[in-house]
Amino acid sequence: MNCGEEIRVKDAYGAHAVRFIAQCHGRFLVISFLERMNGYFLPNWEAVLRELVALTVPERMPEKILRAESGAAGRYNDIPLSYPLSIAGLAGVLGVTDDEIRTELADLAVQTAR
Repeated sequence: MNCGEEIRVKDAYGAHAVRFIAQCHGRFLVISFLERMNGYFLPNWEAVLRELVALTVPERMPEKILRAESGAAGRYNDIPLSYPLSIAGLAGVLGVTDDEIRTELADLAVQTAR
């Protein structure tokens, strides 16, 4: 992602829950409306991916499902954060390849779909 681009996580009503704002040198500033931890930095997109996975719930809980959206690489991407997670969707949101997402999720117990 380019400096200044962001990933927005929204609740079922469209309100912002978390924003990950890309900074220069690959870091991301986190602004969370869910908890009191605001203004901290994540070192890279891999850490953002782990935060997105932590916000994921089973698709049988539609009232709790958050949506992640971004304009990475000049394309709008919007995916539900519900299991099974979309590899291609996460890659689009983060602006990386499918293989990079698979590699990062390999050590997590995460249910994925193509």
